[in-house]
Amino acid sequence: MQKKIHRAALAVPVLATLLVLSACGDRVENTEMPQPDQPSVEINRQGMEGASAWAENDKHRGARPILGGIGNGAAEDGVAVDARIVTEVRQALKRDAALAAMQVDVSAQDGQVTLHGRAPDPAARDRVGQIAETVQDVKSVENQLTVG
Repeated sequence: MQKKIHRAALAVPVLATLLVLSACGDRVENTEMPQPDQPSVEINRQGMEGASAWAENDKHRGARPILGGIGNGAAEDGVAVDARIVTEVRQALKRDAALAAMQVDVSAQDGQVTLHGRAPDPAARDRVGQIAETVQDVKSVENQLTVG
């Protein structure tokens, strides 16, 4: 009788081990992280035609290139100023604990800031506009945030 119990006690861990090993055998994992399309990647893959196709769908198409002004002591041109404004508005919104979780799309052209997205309430919508107005070189703010 004890011999049968001993065999049964030995069979349980062996069967459990086989079950675990069989579950591990045929699994294939995708370890590659998805990457967003980037113009430099498209140029490498498809040449200039691929970059042109990507640029047609770029929401910033027609923007002037940034010339100087970033770390080299030269004066900033309008595009560099707009890029800095967008960055500073985003950073200011992240510093405000009540607004940090909001998804706000910030764009700037010639110092005119446009805000898109959703605000949880009218007070938050107004606060985002006020913060954008405090950033250096902002001439005006068009607050197109929707409440809801």
